[in-house]
Amino acid sequence: MEGLFQRVFHQQGDWQESDYAQLSRSVALLQQTPQPPDLEVIRPGWDHDLLGCSLTDYVGLAELVWACATTHPDPRRRGRFAVEWYPAQDYAEFGHLRSPAQVKTVLRRHFTTTKIRLRSHFPTDADPLVRRYTHNPLRSRPLVSGLPGGYLVPVPAAVLNRATPLGLYYTGGDNNSERGKAFTRDVGRLFERYVGRQLDLLTDAVVHPEVEYQLPKRQKGKSVDWIVVFPDLVLLVEVKSTRPGEALRLGGKDFTTILDDQFSKAFRQVAKSADRIRSGAQPEFDHIPGDRQMLGMVVTAEQFHQINTPEIRAGMPPTTVPVTVTSIQELEDAVTITGTGLADVLRASAVGDGAALRPLFKGHTFLDHNAVLEQGWSAIPFARPRDRDS
Repeated sequence: MEGLFQRVFHQQGDWQESDYAQLSRSVALLQQTPQPPDLEVIRPGWDHDLLGCSLTDYVGLAELVWACATTHPDPRRRGRFAVEWYPAQDYAEFGHLRSPAQVKTVLRRHFTTTKIRLRSHFPTDADPLVRRYTHNPLRSRPLVSGLPGGYLVPVPAAVLNRATPLGLYYTGGDNNSERGKAFTRDVGRLFERYVGRQLDLLTDAVVHPEVEYQLPKRQKGKSVDWIVVFPDLVLLVEVKSTRPGEALRLGGKDFTTILDDQFSKAFRQVAKSADRIRSGAQPEFDHIPGDRQMLGMVVTAEQFHQINTPEIRAGMPPTTVPVTVTSIQELEDAVTITGTGLADVLRASAVGDGAALRPLFKGHTFLDHNAVLEQGWSAIPFARPRDRDS
């Protein structure tokens, strides 16, 4: 007999494709991406140390709370969640959270707050016109305890946010501790490899890793993180795990200065790699064709709006090849394009000297699923075969 958990999940009427991608990416990035040997803290068992359970259970728990708050069969229970509503046997879907007591422990550790704490964390002097762009304390603690009828869930979407790569980044990346700083560095290294996994989905290109080359005085240089060779195009991919902070979201006076600080190094790396390949003077690049059209791409962990506009790009370092900045969300779609090659779309972006990719997708078709994301989704409790049209 189907349990209440399953009935709740089968009624997810407000499920968005972006939610699926974000939660799948958390598992695909932090659990399924092969780990480089120099990781500092993201080692076997890191998720139990940080979260109090496995990563997949943590993501599944966020899904469960969100689904209950939005689509519970009893409308009176929507907007709320209570562990006691579910019998213990329904927790069998989880790998380790096998009892209500274990679930409550994780919720208290990462999801719950009280009315008093919630009020104290809301800024009192925030401009109401820009308040939506500042930090909402419900994003950190989306469940309000101490109320009759279970936890109050004022913003269900904030529950899912806790299990996204960005939510996990801030959960583990406490910049006030050395361990937190090490966690963010580890995420950056994994993100670089995750981008490589996405590029490997291309069927009409060969993907080469970063090239280390010799410089004078026994020094070493490094190319961009990935070099993608199409039959008639070479794409130079630099990966940046940087994220837009509040100053960028608020659009302050130093908006362009902040962007320049975050992206100048990446642009210069693309230009330097292009020059090394074209010169033919570095034997380490002999496997990369230097006579084909060359484009650059900077892949970011989050969306940077307006980064590809002429006004912003005018302040960036000049490059010898057109460079586009794209988010990982755009890349995950781009590698599933069908009916044409991604190289054709990239050449269209070059016409605009590095135009954004998303508008160039119009009129093209894509695979139903991204294989890397689908692998991540399949590891999450309660995951079911998906149909993008359903």
